Amino acid sequence: MEEIIEGFLTKDSLLSIFTVIFTVIYAVTASFLLKRIKARRIERKDDFFETAVQGLQDGTIETIDDLINVYKGVTKLSSEDLTYRYGLNKWLREILAKLVGRKISENLNIEEVKQLKIKLTEFITANETASPFSDLPDTERNILNDLKTYSNNGDKISIERKISELSSVIQTRYEEQKKLETQNKWSIPLAVIGLILTVVFGILSIF
Repeated sequence: MEEIIEGFLTKDSLLSIFTVIFTVIYAVTASFLLKRIKARRIERKDDFFETAVQGLQDGTIETIDDLINVYKGVTKLSSEDLTYRYGLNKWLREILAKLVGRKISENLNIEEVKQLKIKLTEFITANETASPFSDLPDTERNILNDLKTYSNNGDKISIERKISELSSVIQTRYEEQKKLETQNKWSIPLAVIGLILTVVFGILSIF
């Protein structure tokens, strides 16, 4: 018994105990925070879905600007955030899919569903027209916008140059994606194994 107590009181043992406790606390805290962030995101999405559908039904949402303001209010985006159109269109398409599948607003008759479908489609189109290629990353979006401008001006030389740039960007994105897929394939299993080994060796070193 005394040997065990002395073992606990040594410097190396105290360090091992601290490592085990810190690892466990870190894992639990990280898991809690991730679940909380996910729950908050789901809550905001549900809030937007409910507000948008209700606003479209009773006519309080009349324009795309009304919808954008509701979206920014729910997601708490700043006025400088320029990525909102992608997120807004993504959520509008989800609402459209749920509406057609009668997973939301089940009390509506078929004509009311059709009217909401028309409004949602119009808002999606208006949003894409105001900011074309908003679903794409900044680099690809800028290149495509330049291509559209050069096409309207009949500038073939600049079009060919931009197509070459776009080809290089696509190739780079593809290589990055393959690299990430390879890393992600092993990152989670290795992290779990590392956590388990840290705890196991920490406990063994105490004794």
